[in-house]
Amino acid sequence: MREVKRCSAGFVLEDAVGALAAIEAEGISLDDVLDSRLAHPELRRTVSSLLFQYYRRKRFIDGWIVRLAPRPPRPLLRRVLAVALTQLRFQTGIAPQSAANIAVDFVKAGGRYPESRFVNAVLRNAPGAMPELSDEPVEVLPPALFRRWSARFRPEELEMLTEAFLTPAGFTFRAERDFVPGELASAGIPAYGGFRFYFSDDPGRVLGSEALRRGNIYIQDPAASLAPSLPDFSGVRRILDLCAAPGGKSLMLAEQMEAGATLVAADRSERRQRLTADNFRRRGLNFPVLTAEPHEVEGVYDLVLADVPCSNTGVFRRRPDALWRFNSSELARILRLQEEILNAAARRVAPGGQLVYSTCSIELEENGLQVERFLSGHPEFRKVSSRQILPSVEADGAYACLLRRA
Repeated sequence: MREVKRCSAGFVLEDAVGALAAIEAEGISLDDVLDSRLAHPELRRTVSSLLFQYYRRKRFIDGWIVRLAPRPPRPLLRRVLAVALTQLRFQTGIAPQSAANIAVDFVKAGGRYPESRFVNAVLRNAPGAMPELSDEPVEVLPPALFRRWSARFRPEELEMLTEAFLTPAGFTFRAERDFVPGELASAGIPAYGGFRFYFSDDPGRVLGSEALRRGNIYIQDPAASLAPSLPDFSGVRRILDLCAAPGGKSLMLAEQMEAGATLVAADRSERRQRLTADNFRRRGLNFPVLTAEPHEVEGVYDLVLADVPCSNTGVFRRRPDALWRFNSSELARILRLQEEILNAAARRVAPGGQLVYSTCSIELEENGLQVERFLSGHPEFRKVSSRQILPSVEADGAYACLLRRA
């Protein structure tokens, strides 16, 4: 039994180090790595928990490595040390001695015997050189975002954001308006537009429930209800969700539609659109699921939702790596993409129709300023309302704006 555990722990280290390498080299998200790049996918939950903790405490771990290493270690060794030190400080399922041994064995297995001695020395000295753990924003948030957010948010807001960043997201789901989840839920959560969300401390029970299989409940954060809560559905007959996958907001739009109205769910990702189709099927909905780029979608609609790709700074509880991937060049790329999608969405709005623009970002450039740029070039639209919510320990952050065409 001890040997099996040792091997499993070695595989966890191998996958975690490989994931960090892919994220750093390719700029892809941790979610994408966990979904498709693990050599041992059966260990996904363990690897995910480990790397989520690393990104939440990256400032602490990186500072610890600086204290321990007389010179900056090569990238591979830095990743090995980052994973091992995260295990040493934050993981309770592995003994410190075992974590060190597994890291040393991993480096040896790659034929790097001199470097394995370096790793061994660093990890043996680690407990005596451990920095003090701080929850202060300046000691937790990535430096670039700390400077950015300090200039914008009040101190109490910055503390709220930091607390949310350090707190693992709870498991929440939304129930159909006529469905009572009963024993599946332990508490209700305030949301927008009359939707009912619940928190569960037993995710396995929810994920294996008949209610989920039937489509009576949907795994989702309460912040997702912000955009679908803004439109006026009276007289709306044709709806387009332009960035629909995996279909969560489409389902909320469908719940509010008048009888006889139709909805088209479009998205560029064929893989994710299969999830949309599955979610529709579970709910007994027979709406078109279209795989297409935003500019390829045809027709005119009374209501168009453009829930565009973004920097994900509003959902850092679930994607802590997003804050560490945030930079000016990536932001510029995202802004161009958002502008393209928003312009494509505008062409699909019928005269007198509504356009909802939404993100899961809290950056001004992606939200209010993006809308202002759009309105300056589209005088046929006017702003009706908008709302920004910041991430908290209870829910993600989001932005949504309702526009109406003349």
